[in-house]
Amino acid sequence: MPELTRYGYRDAMSGFFEFPTENARRILPAHLEPVEVHHGTSVFALTAFDFDKSEVGAYGEVVMAVLVAPLVKPGQPFPKSAMYPYIVATTTRAAREHAIERWHLPHWMEDVDITFERPGDHIAVHVHADGAPVVDMTIYQYAWKPVSHLHQSFMKDGEANYFAQITMEGQHSEHEDEKGKLVLHDHPFNKALSIPDVYDTPFREQWMRDGLQTFQPLVQLEAA
Repeated sequence: MPELTRYGYRDAMSGFFEFPTENARRILPAHLEPVEVHHGTSVFALTAFDFDKSEVGAYGEVVMAVLVAPLVKPGQPFPKSAMYPYIVATTTRAAREHAIERWHLPHWMEDVDITFERPGDHIAVHVHADGAPVVDMTIYQYAWKPVSHLHQSFMKDGEANYFAQITMEGQHSEHEDEKGKLVLHDHPFNKALSIPDVYDTPFREQWMRDGLQTFQPLVQLEAA
């Protein structure tokens, strides 16, 4: 395995939505703590990628995650976010097998259809699985600037727990103008969510483009 794993993307769009902490705790393993925006309310994150360069070619990916408390040691930089991705879906089998083997990420085990629309000041993604709609999300742009942000991802595979540091580089737009929109459809893909309790307007919208996602080597965490 190479020391660093890199993925080039055309677009990476994220929406952050309030949902009940009770729902977050049902999703999270016991050793992870959800981040709350206020008491009883945690953060559901939906991210969609349009990857154009990787070891397994071009593909689309959608990630559903819960924001969690980061793992920070003295002298180390504080990440922009830490997440527990609880389901990932891709448009190709090769991308799915790569992410399962290398990163122990939980996947929807069939290819999905991911369509992006870029009409100007916003970007929309539409995800279908088994021919049925799963989720639609729209994110609006703000001012653009180049960034390099550190993120953390926690994974669980059976009894084993894993951790990865991820750097996101590229042109970045972020705001809290609450202009975007989320539609979660009644589909088995969304079974972990109490859909009526997930806010459909993001309190934060993030859009990155023409960038690079870099994973540091995976670390297996010691059992608590």
